[in-house]
Parts: sequence; structure tokens; C-alpha cells
Amino acid sequence: MIRVVTLDPFDDKQLAKFNRTLYTAFGVGSEHSGSAEVPAGMSEPLDAEKLLEEVKGIRAYKDDKVLLLTSRKLKDRDLPSGKAPTSGFARYGKDRAVLSIAPFKDLEKDFKPIARHALHQLGTLWELHHCLDPRCSMYPPWTPSFNQGDHIFCTFCREKSEQKIRLAKS
Repeated sequence: MIRVVTLDPFDDKQLAKFNRTLYTAFGVGSEHSGSAEVPAGMSEPLDAEKLLEEVKGIRAYKDDKVLLLTSRKLKDRDLPSGKAPTSGFARYGKDRAVLSIAPFKDLEKDFKPIARHALHQLGTLWELHHCLDPRCSMYPPWTPSFNQGDHIFCTFCREKSEQKIRLAKS
């Protein structure tokens, strides 16, 4: 099950569409599982790694994946090549990811690139690697063309995600 937990107010109809998209992409249930508070003392831009560790009050089962959704800006990440703007963060093979819609206008207007980023972050949780197919949501998100792509997986990544999900259920 994918549990979308909001850190800010979002329109219920937009969240329902978002969850339908996640269900279609992964073939597992996806639902808005309520909201959570940003930990006290954490200011914008939010530190994505710290946020994943410190946010409390999320009810989920062991095999659930949790996607924290926020409209607040996330802190740029320090990489060996310099600072990188980030719209989302997930630890490979873990159970929580965060996605910010701050680089975009709103969930409804910019649905396609936001959904593509969500698939990418959740794919990371299910241990998918970056893909060489620019049409796939697992294509590296820092590329200029990433936001223009559809929120889909290539055949290889779809099959890999299905394998990973089946393994998690057994």
C-alpha cells in the first residue's frame, strides 16, 4: 500500500487523482492517509533527510510505502559536483519518501511533472535504479527533459517494480 501523507493542505479531488495515478503505475493500493506536522523548529527550506527521520504520527504497516507530500521548498542537497535543487528525496530500498510541489505552481496545474517525480521517488523505495529511457519516470530527474515526460515506467522498470512488489507481499 502506498500511503500519501500531506504536510500541508491539498484539495481532496486532486489527492484522489494523484492516488489513482500511483495505483495505475504500481498496481497496489494508494490512499491519502491523513496529514502530519512538520517537526517543531524545522524551517523552510525543509531538510528532506531530517524530515523523513523526524516526522511523527504516521500509521503504516511494515510493507507500506509512505510518500510525504508538501508544498514547501526542500533544501538544496550538497553533492560532490556542487549544490543540487531537490523536489524530492527517498532512501533506496526504505519505506519513506518526500515530494515537494514547490518547484511547480500547484498539484492540478502541474500534475504531470509532479506525478512523474512521485513515481521516481516511490520507485527508489522499491529499489529501482535510474533508467536510460528518457520516457521512463526513473530517468534521472536532474535532466532538463525530465519534467516534460509522462508519468509512466518503461517496460523494464514496470516489470522490475512488479517483481519487487510481489516479493514485498510474500
